[in-house]
Formats: sequence, C-alpha cells, structure tokens
Amino acid sequence: MRAAGQATRERILAAAKEEFARHGVAGARINRIAAGARASKDRLYAYFPSKEELFAEVASRWVAETSERTALRGDDVPGYVGRLFDHYLHDPQSARLQAWLDLDQPVDLTRDDIRFSGLRPKIDEIRSGQATGHIDPSWHATDLLVVLLGIARSMALSALAVGKVGGRDPDTIRRAAVTAAQRVAEPPR
Repeated sequence: MRAAGQATRERILAAAKEEFARHGVAGARINRIAAGARASKDRLYAYFPSKEELFAEVASRWVAETSERTALRGDDVPGYVGRLFDHYLHDPQSARLQAWLDLDQPVDLTRDDIRFSGLRPKIDEIRSGQATGHIDPSWHATDLLVVLLGIARSMALSALAVGKVGGRDPDTIRRAAVTAAQRVAEPPR
C-alpha cells in the first residue's frame, strides 16, 4: 500500500475509534467516520467492506495496544490494575470501547473473537499467579479477570468524573483501585 493510502487508512481507523467509542457499533455512522477521516465513503469501503469489519479492526488494534501497555503479570495483579487505570484515565475512549465490546458480546464466543484472544493470555497469567502462590487459588481465573477489569474501568471513570466536578484527587482513586485489586487477589494467609 502506498504511503498516501496508508495515511488515509490510519485516519479512517482513528475516526472510527472515536465514533465507535461514542456510539458503539449500532449507533456509529459511516458518514461521520468518513467526514472525520477526511475521506469519501467509497474510500472507506475500499479498505473496510462493512461497518462490522471496521469495528473488528478498531477493536483488534485497541486490544493489542492496551494489552501491550498494561500487561497483566501473575505476580503483580495490583500493578496491572494500576496500569489499566492509568491507560483508561489518559485515554477515556478505551474505557468506552471496552464497554461497547462488553455490551456487544455474541451469544457464542468463538476462539477467533477478539474478546477471547485478548483475554486468553490474561487468564493464563492469573492461573500462573495462582500456581506460584501470588493469587488466591479459590478464584476462577475468568471471574477474577472480570472483577479486575471492572475495578480499573469503574474507578478510572470515577476519577474522570471527579476531575470535572472537583473533589477527590485521581491519584487517591488510583490508590484505592490498586488496593482493591490487591485485597481481591491476595491468597489467604
């Protein structure tokens, strides 16, 4: 692909990320994405044959980037929640994209679904942490991951809201999220 074509494709993906974060798949409009990308609808459809395929590419990139930046390690669950909190706080679109992904879950999750492939390494890390004594083994790894994701996202969204109306410092909220993750995951003594 030529440089100009790659630049157009990247603008489309950036505009689509913003549109999907605001409106989800059902509410997103190709016209707004094309306008935001400074591209025609025809050009957009040349790269992405459907809105669903465009969303799949946005979600796939988002999952890969977020996983790389926040990496869950079985020996540092609180650190993971802190990193994910920071990511959501600095990129609120990520928290909204995660919510849309959660809302748009298919009835039957297949192995090639981005939700499965993105969560599998995290679940494996939790199991590893359980095997090495860093994480409470009584948790089902998937359930614990859902709780940890919820802590990070809900607390980051709370920090974003508080930042707009005053009150608690985002650092205090972050510490509370990390402490909650530590308490939830720590093995019994």
